[in-house]
Amino acid sequence: MKNKWIKATGIILAISLLAAGCGQSGTANSKQGESEANKEAAEEESVKGSEEKDGGKKESVTLTVEASQEIVNNIPYAFSEENIAAFEKEYPEIKVELVLNPDAQNTSILQTKLASGQPSDLICYNKVSAENELEVAKNCVDLSAEPFVENIADKEILTAPDGKIYGFAFEVKTGGMGVVYNRDLFEEKGLEVPKTYDEFLSICEKLSGEGITPFYGPFKDVWTFQMWTTSTWGYYVAQFEPDLWDRLNANEIGWDEVPAFRESLEKAYNLYKDGYMQSTVLSDDYNSITAAMGSKEYAMTVGSNTTVRDLLNAHPDIKFDMFPYPVYEGEEEYLTISQLDAEFFIPKDAKHIEEAKTFLNFMARPEQCDRAQAAASFVPNVKGAKEPEFDDFEGRLYEEYNKTGKTVLEMNAYMKVDLNDLWVYFQDMFAGVKTPEEVLTSWDAAFEELMKAKGIENF
Repeated sequence: MKNKWIKATGIILAISLLAAGCGQSGTANSKQGESEANKEAAEEESVKGSEEKDGGKKESVTLTVEASQEIVNNIPYAFSEENIAAFEKEYPEIKVELVLNPDAQNTSILQTKLASGQPSDLICYNKVSAENELEVAKNCVDLSAEPFVENIADKEILTAPDGKIYGFAFEVKTGGMGVVYNRDLFEEKGLEVPKTYDEFLSICEKLSGEGITPFYGPFKDVWTFQMWTTSTWGYYVAQFEPDLWDRLNANEIGWDEVPAFRESLEKAYNLYKDGYMQSTVLSDDYNSITAAMGSKEYAMTVGSNTTVRDLLNAHPDIKFDMFPYPVYEGEEEYLTISQLDAEFFIPKDAKHIEEAKTFLNFMARPEQCDRAQAAASFVPNVKGAKEPEFDDFEGRLYEEYNKTGKTVLEMNAYMKVDLNDLWVYFQDMFAGVKTPEEVLTSWDAAFEELMKAKGIENF
Protein backbone atom coordinates (compact mmCIF):
# COMPACT_ATOMS: atom_id res chain seq x y z
CA MET A 1 0.00 0.00 0.00
CA LYS A 2 1.23 3.44 -0.87
CA ASN A 3 1.27 6.05 1.85
CA LYS A 4 -0.38 8.99 0.14
CA TRP A 5 -3.25 9.17 2.60
CA ILE A 6 -1.17 8.71 5.74
CA LYS A 7 -0.91 12.00 7.63
CA ALA A 8 2.08 13.96 6.42
CA THR A 9 3.31 14.85 9.88
CA GLY A 10 3.75 12.72 12.98
CA ILE A 11 1.55 14.95 15.13
CA ILE A 12 -1.35 12.54 15.61
CA LEU A 13 0.91 9.57 16.28
CA ALA A 14 3.06 11.55 18.66
CA ILE A 15 0.04 12.69 20.66
CA SER A 16 -1.27 9.11 20.72
CA LEU A 17 1.99 7.83 22.14
CA LEU A 18 2.08 10.60 24.71
CA ALA A 19 -1.43 9.75 25.85
CA ALA A 20 -0.57 6.08 26.09
CA GLY A 21 2.51 6.85 28.17
CA CYS A 22 0.73 9.17 30.59
CA GLY A 23 -2.37 7.03 31.00
CA GLN A 24 -5.85 8.34 31.65
CA SER A 25 -4.82 10.32 34.71
CA GLY A 26 -2.42 12.37 32.65
CA THR A 27 -4.95 13.38 30.02
CA ALA A 28 -5.88 16.69 31.60
CA ASN A 29 -2.23 17.69 31.95
CA SER A 30 -1.50 16.76 28.36
CA LYS A 31 -4.40 18.97 27.28
CA GLN A 32 -3.01 21.92 29.21
CA GLY A 33 0.42 21.41 27.74
CA GLU A 34 -0.86 20.96 24.21
CA SER A 35 1.91 21.50 21.71
CA GLU A 36 1.95 24.47 19.41
CA ALA A 37 1.99 22.10 16.46
CA ASN A 38 -1.25 20.53 17.65
CA LYS A 39 -2.87 23.93 18.21
CA GLU A 40 -1.90 25.02 14.73
CA ALA A 41 -3.33 21.85 13.26
CA ALA A 42 -6.63 22.40 15.11
CA GLU A 43 -6.81 26.05 14.01
CA GLU A 44 -6.05 25.05 10.44
CA GLU A 45 -8.92 22.56 10.55
CA SER A 46 -11.31 25.18 11.96
CA VAL A 47 -10.35 27.80 9.38
CA LYS A 48 -10.69 25.33 6.54
CA GLY A 49 -14.21 24.47 7.67
CA SER A 50 -15.36 28.05 8.28
CA GLU A 51 -14.17 29.22 4.87
CA GLU A 52 -16.76 27.03 3.17
CA LYS A 53 -19.45 27.62 5.82
CA ASP A 54 -19.60 31.31 4.98
CA GLY A 55 -20.10 30.56 1.30
CA GLY A 56 -23.04 28.26 1.97
CA LYS A 57 -21.05 25.14 1.11
CA LYS A 58 -20.68 22.03 3.23
CA GLU A 59 -18.16 22.27 6.03
CA SER A 60 -14.83 20.69 5.18
CA VAL A 61 -13.74 18.02 7.63
CA THR A 62 -10.84 15.62 8.02
CA LEU A 63 -11.93 12.08 8.84
CA THR A 64 -9.28 10.23 10.84
CA VAL A 65 -8.99 6.44 10.56
CA GLU A 66 -6.80 4.79 13.21
CA ALA A 67 -5.16 1.35 12.97
CA SER A 68 -2.00 -0.55 13.80
CA GLN A 69 0.80 -0.93 11.28
CA GLU A 70 0.23 -4.70 11.32
CA ILE A 71 -3.43 -4.44 10.27
CA VAL A 72 -2.64 -2.00 7.47
CA ASN A 73 0.13 -4.27 6.17
CA ASN A 74 -1.82 -7.51 6.45
CA ILE A 75 -5.23 -6.32 5.20
CA PRO A 76 -4.35 -4.01 2.29
CA TYR A 77 -7.79 -4.23 0.66
CA ALA A 78 -9.32 -2.50 3.69
CA PHE A 79 -7.07 0.51 3.07
CA SER A 80 -7.19 0.67 -0.72
CA GLU A 81 -5.99 4.01 -2.07
CA GLU A 82 -8.34 3.67 -5.01
CA ASN A 83 -11.29 3.37 -2.62
CA ILE A 84 -10.21 6.42 -0.66
CA ALA A 85 -9.74 8.44 -3.83
CA ALA A 86 -13.22 7.43 -5.04
CA PHE A 87 -14.73 8.44 -1.69
CA GLU A 88 -13.01 11.83 -1.64
CA LYS A 89 -14.13 12.45 -5.24
CA GLU A 90 -17.79 11.78 -4.37
CA TYR A 91 -17.52 13.68 -1.08
CA PRO A 92 -15.00 16.47 -1.77
CA GLU A 93 -15.76 18.13 1.55
CA ILE A 94 -14.36 15.09 3.43
CA LYS A 95 -10.67 14.25 3.48
CA VAL A 96 -9.43 10.95 4.90
CA GLU A 97 -6.24 10.56 6.93
CA LEU A 98 -4.77 7.36 8.34
CA VAL A 99 -3.36 7.41 11.88
CA LEU A 100 -0.83 4.61 12.36
CA ASN A 101 0.04 3.15 15.77
CA PRO A 102 2.97 0.86 16.63
CA ASP A 103 1.70 -2.72 16.89
CA ALA A 104 2.77 -3.31 20.49
CA GLN A 105 1.19 -0.07 21.71
CA ASN A 106 -1.92 0.02 19.57
CA THR A 107 -4.29 -1.41 22.18
CA SER A 108 -3.18 0.88 25.01
CA ILE A 109 -3.27 3.93 22.73
CA LEU A 110 -6.83 3.20 21.59
CA GLN A 111 -7.98 2.40 25.14
CA THR A 112 -6.53 5.68 26.40
CA LYS A 113 -8.16 7.72 23.64
CA LEU A 114 -11.53 6.09 24.20
CA ALA A 115 -11.29 6.64 27.98
CA SER A 116 -10.33 10.29 27.55
CA GLY A 117 -13.09 11.00 25.04
CA GLN A 118 -10.62 11.92 22.28
CA PRO A 119 -10.71 9.04 19.78
CA SER A 120 -10.26 9.13 16.04
CA ASP A 121 -13.40 9.17 13.89
CA LEU A 122 -12.95 5.53 12.91
CA ILE A 123 -10.86 2.79 14.48
CA CYS A 124 -9.93 -0.44 12.75
CA TYR A 125 -9.49 -3.47 15.01
CA ASN A 126 -10.11 -7.19 15.21
CA LYS A 127 -13.77 -7.92 16.00
CA VAL A 128 -13.69 -10.10 19.12
CA SER A 129 -10.71 -8.28 20.59
CA ALA A 130 -12.55 -4.99 20.06
CA GLU A 131 -15.56 -6.35 21.93
CA ASN A 132 -13.34 -7.35 24.85
CA GLU A 133 -10.40 -4.94 24.92
CA LEU A 134 -12.10 -1.79 23.57
CA GLU A 135 -15.60 -2.51 24.90
CA VAL A 136 -17.27 -1.42 21.67
CA ALA A 137 -20.76 -1.98 23.08
CA LYS A 138 -20.04 0.81 25.57
CA ASN A 139 -17.68 2.99 23.55
CA CYS A 140 -18.85 2.75 19.94
CA VAL A 141 -21.90 3.70 17.85
CA ASP A 142 -24.63 1.12 17.18
CA LEU A 143 -24.71 0.77 13.39
CA SER A 144 -27.48 -1.85 13.21
CA ALA A 145 -29.86 0.52 11.40
CA GLU A 146 -27.33 1.82 8.86
CA PRO A 147 -28.19 1.21 5.16
CA PHE A 148 -25.10 -0.95 4.55
CA VAL A 149 -26.33 -3.60 6.99
CA GLU A 150 -29.14 -4.64 4.64
CA ASN A 151 -26.61 -5.48 1.95
CA ILE A 152 -24.35 -7.60 4.16
CA ALA A 153 -24.22 -11.22 2.98
CA ASP A 154 -23.57 -12.71 6.42
CA LYS A 155 -24.73 -10.42 9.22
CA GLU A 156 -23.96 -13.03 11.87
CA ILE A 157 -20.19 -12.60 11.64
CA LEU A 158 -20.56 -8.86 12.34
CA THR A 159 -23.05 -9.27 15.17
CA ALA A 160 -21.81 -8.58 18.70
CA PRO A 161 -22.83 -10.72 21.71
CA ASP A 162 -25.62 -8.21 22.52
CA GLY A 163 -27.16 -8.76 19.07
CA LYS A 164 -26.14 -5.38 17.64
CA ILE A 165 -23.76 -4.49 14.82
CA TYR A 166 -21.05 -1.97 15.72
CA GLY A 167 -18.80 -2.15 12.68
CA PHE A 168 -18.20 -3.00 9.05
CA ALA A 169 -15.64 -5.40 7.57
CA PHE A 170 -15.15 -6.11 3.88
CA GLU A 171 -14.55 -9.82 4.15
CA VAL A 172 -15.73 -13.24 5.13
CA LYS A 173 -12.73 -14.67 6.95
CA THR A 174 -10.49 -16.92 4.84
CA GLY A 175 -6.84 -17.95 4.88
CA GLY A 176 -5.17 -18.77 8.16
CA MET A 177 -1.92 -19.23 10.06
CA GLY A 178 0.63 -22.01 10.02
CA VAL A 179 4.14 -23.03 9.04
CA VAL A 180 5.23 -21.17 5.90
CA TYR A 181 7.71 -23.21 3.91
CA ASN A 182 9.81 -23.29 0.74
CA ARG A 183 8.01 -25.92 -1.34
CA ASP A 184 10.79 -26.06 -3.95
CA LEU A 185 13.30 -26.86 -1.22
CA PHE A 186 11.06 -29.59 0.21
CA GLU A 187 10.66 -31.16 -3.22
CA GLU A 188 14.37 -30.91 -3.92
CA LYS A 189 15.17 -32.72 -0.65
CA GLY A 190 12.39 -35.26 -1.06
CA LEU A 191 10.48 -34.01 1.99
CA GLU A 192 6.76 -34.44 2.59
CA VAL A 193 4.56 -32.08 4.61
CA PRO A 194 4.68 -33.49 8.17
CA LYS A 195 1.58 -34.99 9.75
CA THR A 196 3.02 -35.35 13.26
CA TYR A 197 5.52 -33.48 15.39
CA ASP A 198 7.97 -36.39 15.16
CA GLU A 199 7.84 -36.11 11.37
CA PHE A 200 8.39 -32.36 11.72
CA LEU A 201 11.50 -32.97 13.84
CA SER A 202 12.79 -35.53 11.33
CA ILE A 203 12.54 -32.89 8.60
CA CYS A 204 14.44 -30.43 10.81
CA GLU A 205 17.17 -33.00 11.45
CA LYS A 206 17.61 -33.80 7.75
CA LEU A 207 17.71 -30.15 6.70
CA SER A 208 20.15 -29.27 9.47
CA GLY A 209 22.42 -32.11 8.40
CA GLU A 210 22.59 -30.58 4.92
CA GLY A 211 23.55 -27.12 6.17
CA ILE A 212 20.08 -25.59 5.97
CA THR A 213 18.58 -23.89 9.04
CA PRO A 214 15.17 -25.57 9.27
CA PHE A 215 13.15 -22.82 10.93
CA TYR A 216 13.50 -19.03 10.71
CA GLY A 217 12.38 -17.26 13.90
CA PRO A 218 11.67 -13.52 13.35
CA PHE A 219 10.94 -12.84 17.00
CA LYS A 220 12.27 -9.32 17.51
CA ASP A 221 8.70 -8.04 17.12
CA VAL A 222 6.69 -9.11 20.15
CA TRP A 223 3.74 -10.30 18.07
CA THR A 224 5.48 -12.73 15.71
CA PHE A 225 6.10 -15.76 17.92
CA GLN A 226 2.57 -15.54 19.28
CA MET A 227 1.34 -16.81 15.90
CA TRP A 228 2.66 -20.18 17.13
CA THR A 229 0.75 -20.09 20.42
CA THR A 230 -2.47 -18.47 19.24
CA SER A 231 -2.67 -21.20 16.58
CA THR A 232 -1.62 -24.25 18.56
CA TRP A 233 -3.52 -23.32 21.73
CA GLY A 234 -6.58 -22.41 19.67
CA TYR A 235 -6.55 -25.87 18.09
CA TYR A 236 -5.91 -27.70 21.36
CA VAL A 237 -8.82 -26.07 23.18
CA ALA A 238 -11.23 -26.46 20.25
CA GLN A 239 -10.51 -30.17 19.98
CA PHE A 240 -9.78 -31.32 23.52
CA GLU A 241 -11.05 -28.82 26.13
CA PRO A 242 -13.69 -26.60 24.49
CA ASP A 243 -14.67 -24.98 27.81
CA LEU A 244 -11.11 -24.02 28.75
CA TRP A 245 -11.31 -20.38 27.63
CA ASP A 246 -14.43 -19.88 29.74
CA ARG A 247 -12.70 -21.47 32.72
CA LEU A 248 -9.59 -19.31 32.33
CA ASN A 249 -11.70 -16.18 31.96
CA ALA A 250 -13.66 -17.14 35.09
CA ASN A 251 -10.50 -17.76 37.15
CA GLU A 252 -11.40 -21.42 37.64
CA ILE A 253 -8.01 -22.59 36.35
CA GLY A 254 -4.60 -21.00 35.89
CA TRP A 255 -2.58 -20.77 32.69
CA ASP A 256 0.24 -22.66 34.37
CA GLU A 257 -2.15 -25.51 35.14
CA VAL A 258 -2.60 -26.48 31.48
CA PRO A 259 0.12 -29.02 30.52
CA ALA A 260 -0.66 -28.66 26.81
CA PHE A 261 0.32 -24.98 26.87
CA ARG A 262 3.68 -25.83 28.41
CA GLU A 263 4.15 -28.61 25.84
CA SER A 264 3.65 -26.18 22.96
CA LEU A 265 6.19 -23.72 24.39
CA GLU A 266 8.72 -26.44 25.14
CA LYS A 267 8.54 -27.76 21.59
CA ALA A 268 9.14 -24.28 20.18
CA TYR A 269 11.97 -23.47 22.58
CA ASN A 270 13.65 -26.82 21.93
CA LEU A 271 13.76 -26.04 18.22
CA TYR A 272 15.82 -22.99 19.10
CA LYS A 273 17.90 -24.71 21.78
CA ASP A 274 18.70 -27.65 19.47
CA GLY A 275 19.97 -25.37 16.71
CA TYR A 276 16.99 -25.71 14.38
CA MET A 277 16.53 -21.92 14.43
CA GLN A 278 19.03 -19.15 13.79
CA SER A 279 20.84 -17.77 16.85
CA THR A 280 19.61 -14.22 16.14
CA VAL A 281 15.88 -14.81 16.68
CA LEU A 282 15.54 -11.76 18.96
CA SER A 283 17.23 -9.37 16.54
CA ASP A 284 15.44 -10.50 13.35
CA ASP A 285 12.01 -8.97 12.76
CA TYR A 286 9.03 -9.96 10.63
CA ASN A 287 10.15 -7.75 7.74
CA SER A 288 13.32 -9.83 7.44
CA ILE A 289 11.35 -12.94 6.40
CA THR A 290 11.32 -12.02 2.72
CA ALA A 291 15.12 -11.88 2.41
CA ALA A 292 15.75 -14.84 4.73
CA MET A 293 13.34 -17.22 3.02
CA GLY A 294 14.37 -16.02 -0.43
CA SER A 295 18.01 -16.89 0.34
CA LYS A 296 17.17 -20.62 0.55
CA GLU A 297 19.25 -20.80 3.72
CA TYR A 298 16.03 -21.40 5.66
CA ALA A 299 13.20 -23.81 4.94
CA MET A 300 10.30 -22.78 7.23
CA THR A 301 9.01 -19.90 9.34
CA VAL A 302 5.93 -18.72 11.24
CA GLY A 303 3.32 -16.84 9.28
CA SER A 304 -0.01 -16.73 7.54
CA ASN A 305 -1.43 -16.75 4.04
CA THR A 306 -0.40 -13.08 3.88
CA THR A 307 3.22 -14.08 4.58
CA VAL A 308 3.09 -16.58 1.74
CA ARG A 309 1.56 -13.98 -0.56
CA ASP A 310 4.35 -11.51 0.25
CA LEU A 311 6.98 -14.18 -0.44
CA LEU A 312 5.41 -15.21 -3.75
CA ASN A 313 5.30 -11.58 -4.84
CA ALA A 314 8.90 -10.95 -3.81
CA HIS A 315 10.26 -14.22 -5.23
CA PRO A 316 8.12 -15.28 -8.19
CA ASP A 317 10.69 -17.92 -9.14
CA ILE A 318 10.25 -19.82 -5.83
CA LYS A 319 7.19 -21.80 -4.75
CA PHE A 320 6.12 -21.08 -1.17
CA ASP A 321 3.25 -22.69 0.67
CA MET A 322 1.88 -23.28 4.15
CA PHE A 323 0.79 -26.20 6.33
CA PRO A 324 -0.90 -26.26 9.77
CA TYR A 325 1.29 -26.57 12.84
CA PRO A 326 1.64 -30.30 13.66
CA VAL A 327 2.26 -29.71 17.38
CA TYR A 328 -0.70 -31.73 18.70
CA GLU A 329 -2.34 -34.90 17.45
CA GLY A 330 -4.61 -34.15 14.49
CA GLU A 331 -3.63 -30.49 14.26
CA GLU A 332 -2.38 -30.88 10.69
CA GLU A 333 -5.98 -31.42 9.57
CA TYR A 334 -7.14 -27.96 10.64
CA LEU A 335 -6.12 -24.46 9.70
CA THR A 336 -6.18 -21.89 12.49
CA ILE A 337 -7.93 -18.72 11.42
CA SER A 338 -7.79 -15.38 13.15
CA GLN A 339 -10.89 -13.58 14.33
CA LEU A 340 -12.56 -11.26 11.86
CA ASP A 341 -9.97 -8.54 11.38
CA ALA A 342 -9.99 -5.05 9.96
CA GLU A 343 -13.47 -4.18 11.22
CA PHE A 344 -14.19 -0.46 11.28
CA PHE A 345 -15.90 1.05 14.34
CA ILE A 346 -17.10 4.59 15.09
CA PRO A 347 -16.43 5.76 18.67
CA LYS A 348 -19.33 7.53 20.41
CA ASP A 349 -17.03 10.47 21.15
CA ALA A 350 -15.81 10.84 17.57
CA LYS A 351 -15.94 14.38 16.20
CA HIS A 352 -17.42 13.43 12.83
CA ILE A 353 -19.87 10.59 13.43
CA GLU A 354 -22.14 11.32 10.47
CA GLU A 355 -19.22 11.61 8.06
CA ALA A 356 -17.83 8.34 9.43
CA LYS A 357 -21.18 6.65 8.75
CA THR A 358 -21.10 8.06 5.23
CA PHE A 359 -17.63 6.57 4.80
CA LEU A 360 -18.74 3.08 5.90
CA ASN A 361 -21.88 3.10 3.77
CA PHE A 362 -19.76 4.10 0.80
CA MET A 363 -17.17 1.38 1.40
CA ALA A 364 -19.91 -1.26 1.71
CA ARG A 365 -21.04 -0.75 -1.88
CA PRO A 366 -20.41 -3.77 -4.15
CA GLU A 367 -18.32 -1.71 -6.57
CA GLN A 368 -16.04 -0.63 -3.73
CA CYS A 369 -15.46 -4.26 -2.74
CA ASP A 370 -14.67 -5.01 -6.39
CA ARG A 371 -12.21 -2.13 -6.50
CA ALA A 372 -10.53 -3.28 -3.26
CA GLN A 373 -9.80 -6.71 -4.81
CA ALA A 374 -6.97 -5.04 -6.72
CA ALA A 375 -5.09 -4.57 -3.44
CA ALA A 376 -5.50 -8.22 -2.34
CA SER A 377 -7.99 -11.04 -2.94
CA PHE A 378 -10.68 -11.61 -0.33
CA VAL A 379 -14.15 -13.17 -0.10
CA PRO A 380 -16.51 -10.17 0.18
CA ASN A 381 -19.30 -9.99 2.74
CA VAL A 382 -21.37 -7.70 0.54
CA LYS A 383 -24.22 -8.82 -1.72
CA GLY A 384 -23.56 -8.18 -5.39
CA ALA A 385 -19.78 -7.96 -5.00
CA LYS A 386 -17.66 -10.16 -7.24
CA GLU A 387 -16.05 -13.34 -5.99
CA PRO A 388 -12.24 -13.15 -5.92
CA GLU A 389 -9.99 -14.82 -8.43
CA PHE A 390 -7.73 -16.87 -6.17
CA ASP A 391 -4.40 -18.17 -7.39
CA ASP A 392 -3.46 -21.82 -6.80
CA PHE A 393 -2.21 -21.23 -3.25
CA GLU A 394 -5.11 -19.14 -1.92
CA GLY A 395 -7.58 -21.33 -3.80
CA ARG A 396 -6.22 -24.49 -2.18
CA LEU A 397 -6.52 -23.05 1.32
CA TYR A 398 -10.04 -21.89 0.63
CA GLU A 399 -11.19 -25.22 -0.83
CA GLU A 400 -9.41 -27.52 1.66
CA TYR A 401 -10.00 -25.63 4.89
CA ASN A 402 -12.20 -22.52 4.82
CA LYS A 403 -14.95 -23.84 2.56
CA THR A 404 -15.10 -27.25 4.27
CA GLY A 405 -15.14 -25.86 7.80
CA LYS A 406 -11.79 -27.45 8.70
CA THR A 407 -10.79 -24.39 10.68
CA VAL A 408 -10.42 -23.46 14.34
CA LEU A 409 -10.41 -19.99 15.84
CA GLU A 410 -7.20 -18.60 17.29
CA MET A 411 -6.68 -18.28 21.05
CA ASN A 412 -6.44 -14.47 20.95
CA ALA A 413 -10.09 -14.16 19.94
CA TYR A 414 -11.23 -15.36 23.36
CA MET A 415 -9.17 -12.99 25.48
CA LYS A 416 -10.65 -10.00 27.31
CA VAL A 417 -7.35 -8.20 28.03
CA ASP A 418 -4.25 -7.02 26.20
CA LEU A 419 -1.84 -9.92 25.61
CA ASN A 420 1.29 -7.83 25.18
CA ASP A 421 2.81 -8.94 28.51
CA LEU A 422 2.49 -12.58 27.48
CA TRP A 423 4.23 -11.86 24.20
CA VAL A 424 7.11 -10.19 26.06
CA TYR A 425 7.43 -13.29 28.24
CA PHE A 426 7.81 -15.35 25.07
CA GLN A 427 10.82 -13.20 24.20
CA ASP A 428 12.17 -13.79 27.71
CA MET A 429 11.96 -17.51 26.99
CA PHE A 430 14.14 -17.23 23.89
CA ALA A 431 16.52 -14.98 25.81
CA GLY A 432 16.92 -17.73 28.40
CA VAL A 433 15.46 -15.55 31.16
CA LYS A 434 12.32 -17.66 31.66
CA THR A 435 11.58 -21.33 31.21
CA PRO A 436 8.34 -22.28 29.42
CA GLU A 437 6.80 -23.04 32.79
CA GLU A 438 7.90 -19.65 34.17
CA VAL A 439 6.38 -17.93 31.14
CA LEU A 440 3.00 -19.39 32.05
CA THR A 441 3.39 -18.67 35.77
CA SER A 442 4.32 -15.04 35.08
CA TRP A 443 1.47 -14.65 32.63
CA ASP A 444 -1.01 -16.20 35.05
CA ALA A 445 -0.14 -13.54 37.63
CA ALA A 446 -0.24 -10.72 35.07
CA PHE A 447 -3.51 -12.03 33.62
CA GLU A 448 -5.12 -12.01 37.03
CA GLU A 449 -4.09 -8.39 37.63
CA LEU A 450 -5.30 -7.29 34.19
CA MET A 451 -8.66 -9.02 34.63
CA LYS A 452 -9.00 -7.57 38.13
CA ALA A 453 -8.24 -4.06 36.85
CA LYS A 454 -10.92 -4.49 34.22
CA GLY A 455 -13.46 -5.49 36.84
CA ILE A 456 -14.01 -9.02 35.52
CA GLU A 457 -16.00 -11.18 37.92
CA ASN A 458 -14.07 -13.72 40.08
CA PHE A 459 -10.76 -11.84 39.87
